[in-house]
Amino acid sequence: MRGRHRRRVEAGLLIVLAGASLHLGAGTASPQADAARAADAMAFIRVVGDLHVQFTEVYRAPVVRKNVEVATGSGFVIAPSGLVLTNAHVVKEEAVRRVYDGAEAEITLDSKRVEVAIGPGGAGGVLDGAVVAEDDDLDLAVLQVTAADLPYLPFGDSDAVDPGRPVQVLGFPFGRQVEVGRRADPAVIPQVTVTSGSLSAAREDEAGARRYLQTDAAVQPGSSGGPMLDEEGYAVGVVRMKLARASGAGFGIPIERVKDFLDANGLLGLMPVARLRSGVVHALDWKGLHVEMPDGFEDVSPARLRVTTGETGDGISFRVDRLATTWDGQTLEQAVLGGKALPGFVPAPAAVTRQSVRGQPARRVGSATGTAPGGPRFRLEYALVNLRGEAVVARFLGPPDALAFNLGLVRRSLETLDASRLLTAEVKAPVSPAFEAGDGNGVRVATPSGWSVEPAAAATCGRVPPAETGWAASPPGDFTVVLRALRWSRESAAVVRGVQSCAASAGTADGAAPGGASATYGGRFETLGVSMEARGALVQEAEGSLLLELEAPVSKLPFVQGLFERWVREATAAR
Repeated sequence: MRGRHRRRVEAGLLIVLAGASLHLGAGTASPQADAARAADAMAFIRVVGDLHVQFTEVYRAPVVRKNVEVATGSGFVIAPSGLVLTNAHVVKEEAVRRVYDGAEAEITLDSKRVEVAIGPGGAGGVLDGAVVAEDDDLDLAVLQVTAADLPYLPFGDSDAVDPGRPVQVLGFPFGRQVEVGRRADPAVIPQVTVTSGSLSAAREDEAGARRYLQTDAAVQPGSSGGPMLDEEGYAVGVVRMKLARASGAGFGIPIERVKDFLDANGLLGLMPVARLRSGVVHALDWKGLHVEMPDGFEDVSPARLRVTTGETGDGISFRVDRLATTWDGQTLEQAVLGGKALPGFVPAPAAVTRQSVRGQPARRVGSATGTAPGGPRFRLEYALVNLRGEAVVARFLGPPDALAFNLGLVRRSLETLDASRLLTAEVKAPVSPAFEAGDGNGVRVATPSGWSVEPAAAATCGRVPPAETGWAASPPGDFTVVLRALRWSRESAAVVRGVQSCAASAGTADGAAPGGASATYGGRFETLGVSMEARGALVQEAEGSLLLELEAPVSKLPFVQGLFERWVREATAAR
C-alpha cells in the first residue's frame, strides 16, 4: 500500500521499495552546496485518490475512503518545460494484501490526481501532473506539469562514476511525518532530505551493463524517485529501493538507463542538452592518429599537426594538437591547463588527473573547468600522450552540462586515442631539396620537392595580419622544421609595419635572408622546452606582398639555413 512501506522478495533478498511511509521515523539530513542547488528542482509528489478495502473475512463490510492521500514520493524536474522524473511505483495503481484495522484485507488504490510541488515548500508551484511515459520493468515514470522555465536538475553520466566516489541522495522520506512540528497541517510540504555517502558498487545485469548503482547513503521509504547526485551535483541515478536488512545498501537506476527510457518514449529531444552517439574509429594516418569520435564528428583541419571538428549544436568541440617538447607529461599538462602551451587555450584548473592505463604510451587524462573571456563557463576532458620529444594533446571542450551529460562517451573516445611518432627522421645534416615551381594554395612560389605541404595563414611574426593565402612545408619525418610562404593580394602597410616591428624588437639574426627582400627579421624564442629560431623576409610584388619564413629548432638551424637563403633568392629573382 502506498502510504506504508512496501516489500517484495527478489532473488532471495528482502528488498524495500523506497515508497513513502507515514508511520516510520525520519532519515538523516546533511544538506551541502550541490544539494541546495538541486533543492529548487525537487518535486514532492502526492497521489490523491480513492482507497478500497476488501476484507478476507466475509462478515466485514468493505471500506471506501474517497479523495484521500494514498501515496507520497519523490521526483525531480529534468527539463524546464515541466518534465518530472520519478519511479513508476510511486504513481501506479495497484492492489496489495495487507493488514488494515487489525484484519487482513486486499487494498486497492484508485489514483485520481497527482500533485507535484516544485522546490522548497512548493515555492515553484503546486501543479497537477499527468503521466506521459512509464516503464514497470525499469520502474520509471515521467510526469508532465504545465509550466515553463522551471529550475531543473541536469543529468550526469552513470557510466563515468567510479565506485568509491562521493554521492548524495535527495528525497522526501516518510512524507509529511518528518515535519514533526507541522504534520497535522494537510497542506504542509516537507523540506527535502539530503543524505551523503559514496557509490559502493555498480551492479550489472546479465549482459554486463550497469543495472543498479549501490550506495551507502541512507535510503528510506519515500525516497523513491529522488535523484542520486555525483560530487559535482549532476544526477547519475534515480533512487529505487534498499535492502531491508542492510542499512547501508540503497540502489538507484543508472541515469544512462533513464536516457534510454526517455529516448524510447520520444522525450529525449526535450532535454536541455543533446545526447552524443557512439561513432567510428577515424584513421588519420597522415597525422599519425587513430581515434574514435562521436557520431557526426569529422576532422576538418588540413593541418598535419592538428585535428579540429568544429562545434556540435550544444557547443562541444574536439581538438587534437601535436607539439614538439622536451618536457615530461606533468610539466606539459600544467602548461596546457595554464593556457601557456596552445594558442587560444583558456587557462583552466585541473579537477581530476588520472594516469595512463598500463601498456599504453605515457599519458595523462583528466578534467578541468574554467571561464572563457566574456563570461561563459566551460569544461574540458583531455588526454595527453608523451611520445619522446613530441606530445599529443586531445581534448573535448564545451559547456559543463553538455559534457557532463555525455561524459562516459567522451572519456571512452579519449581512451581510444592511438598516436604514433611523426619525428621519425629528424634533420641532422644539411638538407638541399629541389624546388618545384607551382601555385600552391594561390601563393605562386616554389615548394621544396618531397616535403609535406599544408595551408597556412599565420606567421611566426605575430605582428603581421593573417595572410589571405599561404602554405607551410616540412621535410618528411621532421615537423619542427618549417618553411612558410604567406601572401597578401596588395601591398599592405600593416604587413610592412609588422615585419619592421618584429625586426626592431627581436633584432635580425646573423645570416638573415639575403636577396632583394625589402625587410627581414629574426629572433629566438622558447616553446615547451625547445629553443627555436624564426627568420623572415618580406618581398614586395607589383600585385601584393610575399612573406617567406623559416622556423626551426636552434640545434637544426645550421642544416636548413642555406636552404632558406637559396629559397629567398630564387623567389626574389622570379618576381
